[in-house]
Amino acid sequence: MAKSKQVKEPKKKRGPRKVVPKPKTVRKRKFEKIEPKPLTEAQIKEFVKHYNEFKRFPGSKIPCNITGKLTTCVGPWMAKKIKQYGGPENLLRKYVSRGAIKAQKEKNKAPSKKKAKRKVLNEMKIDEKTWNLPKITFQGPIPLTEAELAEESKSVCLRPNIYLNNDGHCEGCPYYNICESRLKNLPSKKSRKR
Repeated sequence: MAKSKQVKEPKKKRGPRKVVPKPKTVRKRKFEKIEPKPLTEAQIKEFVKHYNEFKRFPGSKIPCNITGKLTTCVGPWMAKKIKQYGGPENLLRKYVSRGAIKAQKEKNKAPSKKKAKRKVLNEMKIDEKTWNLPKITFQGPIPLTEAELAEESKSVCLRPNIYLNNDGHCEGCPYYNICESRLKNLPSKKSRKR
């Protein structure tokens, strides 16, 4: 078999080169680093002017208006916050960082019951082995007077075992004469004869 020769095609001549214009470079303004403290009026005006020209803040960080802590403010987060605050100037004047919001909530929050108990215990403790405890008086039960028993019987049955064992009747209760309960009753004569 005979080998076929490959024929080389002649090279195409190139025409004159096309000149592509260079893209316009965006002017960058150099700012000094922002100090971690709230912005002054002049700084706010300068930031807003820069934002209107370049659609971003200089330095990519904005300070919290309470603590002065710097927060990165670029991209979608910046667009969201500007929309939320109603413009770049309002954002710079009213922005409060998460940490500051959390600190304010904790400051306004009432102390938990555990912390309150611990505080009371720490106040009672004099040193490692000594405690300042209130004196406890040991005494037996004090009997109630008839007036106190009558007042108590308005809300509670004094002998519920008798009441429940007699099918809702007070027959045989020693407190029947002083009782002021609305459930107080004796069985009818017909039911006694059984």
